[in-house]
Amino acid sequence: MAEPNQAFQDLLAAARSHSRESRTLLAKRINELCLASGRQLTPREAALLFDILEKLIREVETSVRKQLSANLAERKDTPRGLARILAGDVIDVAYPMLVQSKVLEDSDLIQIILDRATDHRLAITKREEVSEEVSDSLIGMGERKVVTSLLRNEGARIEPEALSDLVEQAMDDPELQEPLVKRADLPEELAMRMYNWVGDALRKHIEEKFHDDDELPNWRPADEAVSQAVREALREDVFTGAPPSAADPDAGTFSSGSTDYRPHPRTLIRALRDGDIYRFEELFRDLTDLSAGSVAKVLYDSGPEAIAIACKASNVDRDIFAEILALLQGGGNPANFRQQPAFQKTMDYFDRIDAAGAARVLATWRQAPEDRWRR
Repeated sequence: MAEPNQAFQDLLAAARSHSRESRTLLAKRINELCLASGRQLTPREAALLFDILEKLIREVETSVRKQLSANLAERKDTPRGLARILAGDVIDVAYPMLVQSKVLEDSDLIQIILDRATDHRLAITKREEVSEEVSDSLIGMGERKVVTSLLRNEGARIEPEALSDLVEQAMDDPELQEPLVKRADLPEELAMRMYNWVGDALRKHIEEKFHDDDELPNWRPADEAVSQAVREALREDVFTGAPPSAADPDAGTFSSGSTDYRPHPRTLIRALRDGDIYRFEELFRDLTDLSAGSVAKVLYDSGPEAIAIACKASNVDRDIFAEILALLQGGGNPANFRQQPAFQKTMDYFDRIDAAGAARVLATWRQAPEDRWRR
C-alpha cells in the first residue's frame, strides 16, 4: 500500500481523468483512504478532497454516494454545499445526512421538505433535534405518518399553536392521539381537551401525567364535569331567564332573580353574519356572564366542546347553537363546515349535555381566576 502522502498524490492525479468509471473509482478511493479509515486530514488535504468530491459527486454510482454520505454525515468539517447535495439525493444516499448531519441548516432542511419526497421528510423527523421552524414545515405538508413520526420525537420542538391545531385534527384521526398525549410538552389545557374523547388507556395516561388522585375531582373536564354536575344540580333553577316576548322574539332577557341583561342568542348570529366579531364577543360575554379573558378562552383556546357547554348552560337551543358553531368555526364557509365530521361530533356532544349540569360548569368558569382558567 502506498504511503499516505503518495496515496494523496495518486488521488489528485486520478481527479484529472474525465471518464465516469475513473471518477467513481476516485470517489470510492477517497472514501476508503480518507474517510472510512478515520485518517486525520490536514486542513489543506480536507479542502482539496472535499472540493474534488463536490465536483464529481453527481457522477458516481449510487452505492459509492451512499458510503460517502454515511461517512460524511457525522463529520463537522463536511462542507455545507456537499452536505446539501447528498441530503437532496435519493433516499438511500440522503438518509444518514438528513438524520445525523449538523452541518445542514434549517433553511436547507426546509428546502428539502418542500422539494423532495415523503421519505426525505420522514428522515428529517428522526433528527436528534428539530427546530420549531422545521417542525412547522413538516406539519404543513399534511402527511399523517410524517406528523406522527415528528410527534414521537421528543427532540422536536413544536409551537403550542401547532400542537393545538393537531389536537383538533386528532379528534377525527385516532393515529395522532397517542403520540400527542404522550408528548412531554403537551400543555395541560390541550390534554384536558383530549380527555373528553380519547380512549380509556390515554385518559389514564393523562390523569397520571398531570394530577394526583386527590386532585382529579376538581380537574375532570367537560364530559365528567357535566355528568357530576347533573347529579348535584337537577333541582336547581340555574340561568333560567324569562322567554322572549311574542312581540319581540329577538329581545334580550333578564336572568331569574337578577337585573343582569341577557341578549337573545339570535343577536349573536346576527353579529357573526355581519362579520362583527367584536360585537359577537361582547354579546357572548353578556350571555354567559364570563369575563373578557374567559370568553377568549372559551371561544378560541378550548375547542368547540367549551362553546357547546357555555351555550347549553345559557339556554341556547340546538338550531341556534348549530348556526353559531358553523359561523364561528367554518372559516368563512359555514355550509361546508356543516358537512364535516367535526361539526357533527360537536353537535352530538351538545345533545348529550344536560343544561343544569352545564350551568354548574359555567358557574365554575366564572369563579376561576383568569391566570388559572381551566376547562
